Amino acid sequence: MFAHGGIFRTAGVAQRFLAGALDAPVAVGETASEGGAWGIAVLASYLSAADDADLGTYLSERVFASAGFDTVDPDPDDVAGFSAYLDRYRAGLAAEAAAVEVL
Repeated sequence: MFAHGGIFRTAGVAQRFLAGALDAPVAVGETASEGGAWGIAVLASYLSAADDADLGTYLSERVFASAGFDTVDPDPDDVAGFSAYLDRYRAGLAAEAAAVEVL
């Protein structure tokens, strides 16, 4: 997964927990904190490009060709912790639904 947005401004923190939640490696580039406006500008540049490259090729060969990425693999303890959290969350949904019915 390639992560992008302001939450990734501080290196490693959100990236580590996202990797744990997804149980997949998460890569963050040098421009990760630039967020939406930068991404829209990149898409506009892609749409106005004269070449016939697909978006993936355009991004890898023109936008990110010289960009550095830091990739974090999921920590097994984080994966297990997030899984336990989801189990507890799902177990509480029935109680929440019952409270809504009563109110």
